[in-house]
Amino acid sequence: MRNRAKAIARAIDGAWSHQDQADPFSGSSLVPMLIIGLALTFAGMIVAVVLS
Repeated sequence: MRNRAKAIARAIDGAWSHQDQADPFSGSSLVPMLIIGLALTFAGMIVAVVLS
């Protein structure tokens, strides 16, 4: 009985860690904000060059 409970706990932990690693953009990750920030920065630089 004890081994079965440990196996179930390991399976649940493995499912959670696999789910977290599968989608790096989920949750409160800073990656999407960094990508959007860089895109807006480059777009602003392109607009500045075109208007100058």
